[in-house]
Amino acid sequence: MATGWAARDIVGVRDVSGDNVPDLLFRDGGNANRTMALRKGKPGVNGGADLASLQFASTAEGGVDNTYATTAWNRTDWPKVLGTEDNTGDGIPDIWGVHSGGYQYYFQGGTTTYGDATGRDEDPWNTFLTIG
Repeated sequence: MATGWAARDIVGVRDVSGDNVPDLLFRDGGNANRTMALRKGKPGVNGGADLASLQFASTAEGGVDNTYATTAWNRTDWPKVLGTEDNTGDGIPDIWGVHSGGYQYYFQGGTTTYGDATGRDEDPWNTFLTIG
């Protein structure tokens, strides 16, 4: 991977845009104007995504990385984040995160912002190394 990924974390590879092609959702600590980005995949010859389209913003559908969330997803506040399948049935993948305070939060995909938690697990998760 290119050195630009040192400030980034892959959250998930799922169809976020709704075009039946997997997209790359990643935390972008290298961009002060966004903390979560979406790179739209191009269709692969045999289905799925063309992996080259997920490699660079310039080769992605539309030729850019799209802002998915502007604030709140930094590594200090959210040391662990994981994109999941669609848990709500709305066709958009969801996100689980562990906050630095030690609680696990669930965020429903497709909302206008991921800044508000839709649920909170009361068990302390601050001793876990990973989620998922």
